[in-house]
Amino acid sequence: MNASPAGADSGLSSTGPPSAQLVLRLYVTGNTHRSTRAVENARRLLEVYAAGRFELEVIDIYVHPEAAIAAQIIAAPTLVKLNPGPLRRVIGDLSDSNKVLAALGLNAFDTAGAAPPAPESASIKP
Repeated sequence: MNASPAGADSGLSSTGPPSAQLVLRLYVTGNTHRSTRAVENARRLLEVYAAGRFELEVIDIYVHPEAAIAAQIIAAPTLVKLNPGPLRRVIGDLSDSNKVLAALGLNAFDTAGAAPPAPESASIKP
């Protein structure tokens, strides 16, 4: 696992080949409900669609404002896909799995037609 700056959380990393490695950075604002939900949603999505092939780094922009400035982050939470290219950004709590997957272009990482995980607050009606 790569080292992270203090206040950042190096999420899960994989052992897959570098070309298949999905590298993302999630910028959050402290320990707010919205930030916590974004982290949970990102991890849940990645565990389904890129299991064992991703690295997620969570950066608190209150602790590391210079990281947000360098990455030109203007809102949080913001998820940035760094690798494979092209660079893509998604702003929000990442609760709409289909929109997040489409925005990040993660079709190549789809796991044999797995359905996106439902948000924890969603209820399924017959």
